Amino acid sequence: MLIVPKFEIGEMSGDFPGEAQLFYEQYCAGCEEVAIPNTTPTAHFFVNEENGVALLVTGSGKTAASLSLASLLSWDAYDFHDAMIVSVGCGGGSTGSNVLGDVVVVTAACDAELGHRTDASEMANPNAGRTWFPDESYNEYSCERLNSVLCEKAYQLVKDCPLRTTETVRRVLAKSFPKEEWASRAPHVSKGTAVTGDCYWKGKLGHENAKHIVDYYKCPDAYAVTEMEEIAIINAAENFGLEDRIISLRAIVNMDTFLAGETPENAWLDGVDFSGDVVEESGETLDIFEPAMENLRDTGQIVIDAILAGELA
Repeated sequence: MLIVPKFEIGEMSGDFPGEAQLFYEQYCAGCEEVAIPNTTPTAHFFVNEENGVALLVTGSGKTAASLSLASLLSWDAYDFHDAMIVSVGCGGGSTGSNVLGDVVVVTAACDAELGHRTDASEMANPNAGRTWFPDESYNEYSCERLNSVLCEKAYQLVKDCPLRTTETVRRVLAKSFPKEEWASRAPHVSKGTAVTGDCYWKGKLGHENAKHIVDYYKCPDAYAVTEMEEIAIINAAENFGLEDRIISLRAIVNMDTFLAGETPENAWLDGVDFSGDVVEESGETLDIFEPAMENLRDTGQIVIDAILAGELA
C-alpha cells in the first residue's frame, strides 16, 4: 500500500495539515523518514513495517511528482509490484459543478501543457472562448484513463461519506454565484476528470480551456478538478506496470474562477501563505483548507482500509 500526497505544510504531525499529515498520523505515525537514493530533494518517504503502508510526499508539480515516484519504484530496497497506489491531494474545482469541500474520485487525467496555447489578444477572434489547441503527436501520454472498474468500486465505497463545509464557504459561494443552484449545495463525493498543469491558473478562459481539453480526449467523466501532478503520477506508475492499481482522490480547496470580487493581483501578488491557518481573507481557499483535508482523509481512509482488508483490488 503506497499513499502519495504531494506536499506538506510545516511538520508531518501536530500542526496545520497539508495533503500528507493526516495520512501520516493515521498510518505511519512515529515512522522516521527513509532516504530514497537518486531522487529529487522534494521527496520524503516513510514506511510502517507493521501495517505494510508506505507514504511518499513527492513535491508539487509534474517533474517532482514523476521523479519522486519513479525513483522509489525503481529502488530495489522495496518491492511495489503488487502494491496499490492511492494518490491523494487538493485541487481547484470546476465552476458550475464543484463546491469547496468536495472530494473527486479521479477517473482520468489530462496534461494541460501538452498542446498549443496562445494569448487571447493574439487571436483573430479574441472572443473564441478558448486558447488551447490540441496536438495529436502527444496523445499517447497526454491523457490517461484510470482503471474504470477500480474507480467505480472506490466511488461506491465513498460516495455517501459525509463531508465538511464552513459558513464562510456557503456565504461566499452564494455571493459569488447568486441564483446558481449548484453553488448552494453541500459538499459531496463525485467522479470526474483532472486537468494537470504546472502553472496554476484561474478565470473563465482557463475554465473553458479545461473543458475543451477533457472533451477533446473524450474522457469518461466531465472536467472536475485542476491540479499539478496526476498525469505525472499515472505516467510514472505505468512504466512499472502499476497504472491499473491507482486510485486518485482530490479535495476541492479553491475554484477555477475568482470568488467574491478577487482579482489576480490581490489573490497572488503577495503569494498565499500556508504556514499558519488559512483565513477568510484568502480568496483562494477561504477557511475550507483544513476541513477539506479532513474530508480527503475520511474518504481516503475508507479506500485504504478496504485495500488493507483485501476488499478492494
